[in-house]
Amino acid sequence: MLDRAYVRTEAGRAEIKARALPMSRSVRNLLLMIDGGKTAGEWLGLVQGITPVDITYLLEQGLIAAVSGSSSADATAVQASIIGPASTTASSNADADISPLDYEQLYGFLTRHAKQYLGLIKGYRMVLEVERCPDLAALRQLTQRFIAEVSQAQGEVVADQVRRALSIKTS
Repeated sequence: MLDRAYVRTEAGRAEIKARALPMSRSVRNLLLMIDGGKTAGEWLGLVQGITPVDITYLLEQGLIAAVSGSSSADATAVQASIIGPASTTASSNADADISPLDYEQLYGFLTRHAKQYLGLIKGYRMVLEVERCPDLAALRQLTQRFIAEVSQAQGEVVADQVRRALSIKTS
């Protein structure tokens, strides 16, 4: 169990918003941070106060799911299967949300503005994810998620301002 990577399920994302289940702050922190990029054993070393029992609890509640391997491609595949197939409308909207900026420009914008738009903790986590992006395609995908999180946190008006700042055409 500790040598496997895990990703948050749709139920896990819902729990983050609802806070319905009883769990300690450290377990909730683990649920917030788990992303399929590290094994459970690595998370035990990174998140203070969690034990293997806590990981078992998240699994039993259906809040996280095991990734078949520990590569990010496997994690992406598991997340896609959990979320479900994207509709054609969603894929055409995703195409419209691609910034024409290059790697350095996107990197600079996201690292400078993540905390401003998402707050200290979420912004810091976003900057860490920016640092992990190996290429322009991954950074563009993260940019789409950044805009979605800004929309959720600040509203659609602010998300449109971010889109304009990133030279993304709005419809």
